[in-house]
Amino acid sequence: MPALLLLASLCAATAQPPSRAADSVQTRLQQIADSVVAARPRMPGIIIAVEQPATGKRWSVAAGRADTARKIKLTPEQPVRLASNTKTFTAAAVLRLVEMGRLALSDPLAKHLPPSVDSLLRGDGYATDSITIEQVLSHRAGFNEHPAVRSYVAMLRTDPQHHWTPREQLQWLVDSLSPVGPPGAQFRYSDDGYVLLGLIVERLSGRSLGPAVRSLVRFDKLGLRHTWWETLEPAPAGVPDRAHQYLGGFDSYGIDPSFDLYGGGGIVAPMGELARFLTALLGGQVFEQGKTLDTMMRPRSPEMNGYGMGELLKVLVADR
Repeated sequence: MPALLLLASLCAATAQPPSRAADSVQTRLQQIADSVVAARPRMPGIIIAVEQPATGKRWSVAAGRADTARKIKLTPEQPVRLASNTKTFTAAAVLRLVEMGRLALSDPLAKHLPPSVDSLLRGDGYATDSITIEQVLSHRAGFNEHPAVRSYVAMLRTDPQHHWTPREQLQWLVDSLSPVGPPGAQFRYSDDGYVLLGLIVERLSGRSLGPAVRSLVRFDKLGLRHTWWETLEPAPAGVPDRAHQYLGGFDSYGIDPSFDLYGGGGIVAPMGELARFLTALLGGQVFEQGKTLDTMMRPRSPEMNGYGMGELLKVLVADR
């Protein structure tokens, strides 16, 4: 979300005894958050969440507004739409299916897509029998993406309550844009690739996307109690109201979540739980095999600081 800055930070450090310095982390983070918002008048707010795996310490701070119109203060516990950070969860679910032997990264996309969707893509020139699951995960499948269509973005303002389906978004893609190139030839970020992966997760798990990812990634085990897939699952009891997020100054709070719901986006969570998920993922608590995480993180192209799979671009480890 361009205007409401959300940071889930990982701070891996060697174990250290409790001290005044350690207790001052919260204060220092709050100072940073306040200064960022003060220096950027157009920024509604910022949430920073930090985890220190070696000590189990966690910090979370916020500054600015959760709703600029009503001047409601932003709090660290408020959930937000994670937007494309959802791709990390979707990719993790796909890789869990790989570990379970339900599919292989080298499988052609056509093998696992619903036949009607496969036919739709083939009709637009996508070689689904040559595109691999790995290429889709790493945005090297040759897909364009429907959010690149100006009329699609415009419709979010003119008809914000329109309920989109995955098939409708894919139809928008094939009606408006051509493939960007052959499979494996280039990097092209594509939400539609992750919409397709969402359909595959549903098909192979026999469950809707929200519950399927929750089970595969094991939200309960990771303690993700206030993380959920918007409208695909009920909101957790007692969760605070979702913060408003802004697109070029436009308040997107009231846009039907289906505009970014089916794998490329869709998850709502507080930043503290996003940090917890990333800590668990990088700490080997999500996958059964260490090599799976290595596979996920290995860059397939130099774009976006070396994109691997699912938005997990680069993690900076600070040793303090």
